[in-house]
Amino acid sequence: MFQRLKDLKKLRTWYVVKLKLVDARLYFVSIFVGLLTGLVAVPYHYCLYYFFHLRSEFFSSRPAWYWHIPLFLLFWGILIFVSWLVMKMPLITGGGIPQTRAAINGRISYKHPFIEMIAKFTGGILSFAAGLSLGREGPSVQIGSYVGCLVARWTRILRGERKQLLAAGAGAGLAAAFAAPLASSLLVIESIERFDAPKTAITTLLAGVVAGAVASMVFPINSYHLIQVTEPVFSFLIQMKYFLLLAVVISICGKIYSLIMVSFKRVYSTVKSPVYLKMFYLLLVAYIISFMQVNLTGGGENFLLEQAQFGAHSQIMWVVAMMLLHFGFTVISVSSGLPGGNFIPTLVTGGLLGQIVGLLGVEYGILAPENVSYVMLISMSSFLVAVIRTPLTAIVLITEITGHFEVFYPSVVVGGLTYYFTELLQMKPFNVTLYEDMINTPAFQEQKRYKLSVEVMTGSYMDGKVVDELLLPENCVIINVHRDGKDQKPPGMRLIPGDQVDIELDIQDIEKLYEPLVSLANIY
Repeated sequence: MFQRLKDLKKLRTWYVVKLKLVDARLYFVSIFVGLLTGLVAVPYHYCLYYFFHLRSEFFSSRPAWYWHIPLFLLFWGILIFVSWLVMKMPLITGGGIPQTRAAINGRISYKHPFIEMIAKFTGGILSFAAGLSLGREGPSVQIGSYVGCLVARWTRILRGERKQLLAAGAGAGLAAAFAAPLASSLLVIESIERFDAPKTAITTLLAGVVAGAVASMVFPINSYHLIQVTEPVFSFLIQMKYFLLLAVVISICGKIYSLIMVSFKRVYSTVKSPVYLKMFYLLLVAYIISFMQVNLTGGGENFLLEQAQFGAHSQIMWVVAMMLLHFGFTVISVSSGLPGGNFIPTLVTGGLLGQIVGLLGVEYGILAPENVSYVMLISMSSFLVAVIRTPLTAIVLITEITGHFEVFYPSVVVGGLTYYFTELLQMKPFNVTLYEDMINTPAFQEQKRYKLSVEVMTGSYMDGKVVDELLLPENCVIINVHRDGKDQKPPGMRLIPGDQVDIELDIQDIEKLYEPLVSLANIY
């Protein structure tokens, strides 16, 4: 008996050392995921940039009317083609953050990740080229998760570590879109993986740094750095009143924004009109807006940057009209289900809302014109907090991409107040709503049971326990233990660090039990 315990202790010591070596391999592979994601997502960003400027130059040149006919027909055909791609591969629809979260949670699996990645890449570029108000960040995140999935297959990584590579790819995708590796890691933890395991955070940060470095080489000049910010000088009491008012306005507008966006998206999916007719009307709106203000198309980011740099003396009603026009266009663009994110359009709406509040402050003598961009940056991060409900990501992202640390502390104050007010307004995060709508579709309801793979860590609840002694939630059963590249029968087996434990549970319980079950094998 004593010898058996001694042998078990030696075996456990060896597996702890082996586990550290496996972790080192995972971190190295995550760097490779970041590099590959950067090499895919950065060209995606570059193509969007290139086609937007081609389109902008065309409309700015005021060509003869007959040139618009073939261009309109070309864009119409493109949108019909992209709609066909979405119909054939439903997982490439929309931004991709809900799909990425579902893949990490195990709700879905990428059966053909390479083909779907190409379709997402192509569909996102074509939708953006047609002028729709969609962002690059969601597709970049999903493209990164596809890369993580492919690398997990190529490297034969452990089942329990696949989600780390998916998360690393997702974070690297956002880092490639904004050259903001820290914010990308926070997004994965706050909105996608939703479990703060250090291993996930480290792999995501490593991949994000590499992808961000690739993005910085291709785009050495960050347009957001060109925004000039002057911090206003006023008393603490006036500052707090102004920040409180800003948080209230942003919270109410964020609630309206989310309600309209979600409601219109649900109604749009029930409309029985043919796809070619829907695409015709959508493109018609995009084309009309292109004649009026081409920078409002393609997500509206160029219009936001223009206003942040030169809009301190704009007319309030004109900015209100542009914001409402952009918002309406974003609603129908996002509702179409074509590949493209809503992160940047949300950022634009928040920035323009901040510009309106800033211009009102100038009109009433509270602010100087040069302070308007200061309010815009605070409003951008706070509006993301209201709609996406990822406060750390929003605050760090705006600070990271603009380089203006003077807006960090005001963003924390206004963002914190906004988060509190949105809790009072009972607002659900927009991406969470999209995720819940997705998993409640008939295709997801057909699944009954789900298999979750967790990795036993040193010192965790499962470490050293016999499988039969474990107390698991109702209807949860350990069906397999993977050790040394082999599947073992669970009954009577004592778990040690590095074991990959497969737990079967009811599919409808995964959102509630995912974190508790992972925590049984995790010490954090």
